[in-house]
Amino acid sequence: MFLLAGVIFRCAVQGIAEPDIWWHMRDARTLLEQHSFSPVDMYSFTGAGSHRINFEWLAEVPLYMGFHSMGLQGLLLVYFAVLVLIFAGVYYRCCRSGADCKDAAIATLGAICLGGVSIAPRTLLFGWLCMVGLLLVLDHFRSTGSGLWLLPPLFALWINSHGSWVFGMVVFGIVIAGGLVEREWGQVVASRWTSGELRRLLLAFAASIAALFVNPFGYKLVLYPFDLLFRPQGVVQFIDEWQPVDFSTWNGKLALVLVFGLFALLLFCKRRWGLDEVLLTSFALWAALSHVRFLFFAGLIIAPIVAPALTFFPPYNRDLDKPWLNAAIIAALVGAIAVSFPSASQLTHNVDTIYPRAALEFMQRQHIQGRLFNQYGWGGYLEWYAPEYKTFIDGRADIFLYNGVFQDFFAATALSHSEQILDKYNIQYVLLPPKEPLTYFLQHSSSWHTIYSDSVAVLLQRNQANVMSEGDIGLSN
Repeated sequence: MFLLAGVIFRCAVQGIAEPDIWWHMRDARTLLEQHSFSPVDMYSFTGAGSHRINFEWLAEVPLYMGFHSMGLQGLLLVYFAVLVLIFAGVYYRCCRSGADCKDAAIATLGAICLGGVSIAPRTLLFGWLCMVGLLLVLDHFRSTGSGLWLLPPLFALWINSHGSWVFGMVVFGIVIAGGLVEREWGQVVASRWTSGELRRLLLAFAASIAALFVNPFGYKLVLYPFDLLFRPQGVVQFIDEWQPVDFSTWNGKLALVLVFGLFALLLFCKRRWGLDEVLLTSFALWAALSHVRFLFFAGLIIAPIVAPALTFFPPYNRDLDKPWLNAAIIAALVGAIAVSFPSASQLTHNVDTIYPRAALEFMQRQHIQGRLFNQYGWGGYLEWYAPEYKTFIDGRADIFLYNGVFQDFFAATALSHSEQILDKYNIQYVLLPPKEPLTYFLQHSSSWHTIYSDSVAVLLQRNQANVMSEGDIGLSN
């Protein structure tokens, strides 16, 4: 597990520049300073006054506290610890399922690779930590018949941390459904719950549903994930990680290996599979192949199920174990992580290669004012480091989807009626990466000129003769 922690650490360092973390931290700072939730958007000019529900508020707090205490190093430390807890739980479940410890490590490594899509300072990680907690409690109930009392408080924490609690309810329901019959279908076996077990499970399920309403927003937070997913102009249409798996990418290739590996196990492994295992694996595969972001979820579910069927190593023999050698390796790994832990300046450099720090400092020195059209992934960064600038868009996709700004942003950056859209919002400045098509277009337009440029960002200003007043364009927010 310490070897796996070393792998997780390297991945965590590379994922530090998560675009949404900045507005998440601003949310947390506002909450801790004002002790209240803002019911409307105050960060952008295009969404100003729009109603919003901060459905991730509890997960934002530890990330902000880490940054507040130690800067980017503290932020890295917090989400690295959460990742280790998640995959330690996966490794433990692999071992408890009957896998050899080394085979369990291989299965967990596969889960880490699948989870690469979300290894970053994301609130989603707290949702997946709750998922592992749910699976551990259900495992404990299977073996001892106790522990279900932990689930209602777990779901109360979960709904305040992330909308992935919906997946937790589905998993809980599948586990219950898998024990409603007593039957065999070839290698698939279903064992019926006893009447006492089923009664306790149903009571825990009902109590967990009730616990979802223990939140600052009441029923609105319970309905929020469904509203987000099933609106006609839903988030799934525009965000890359909500798209189906593309098998030409490295994530897609991993998913393909997972699918073929599962088929190979079904064909050649003589192990008997529980009905709940088959149902959970099918659900996880469907979710992961439908939306890239759920590859992480698939790893959490499938790794402990397939681990006992792996035979890469001979069975564990305690007599051959070398505790002092193991202790030395663990000490070396802990020391290597401590020594290689990046400095604040290194992490800042990593962030500065992606975000327009220098361009932002130029804007502040020049006291630039006026409406700014910014890169989608830079909105949160601007809101954190320069709150005096109201952004055009940021990673809170739901707000901008519902008012049409998201669609306008993608149309403008795809060079579809770009000038008309910039006129519609009375944009005076545009801040984009140098290689964006819209950057090239505006640099060669008579209506715009470049006032700042570096390897990360280009800042363009509308020529004064082309500036329109809000009354001229009939803009309303």
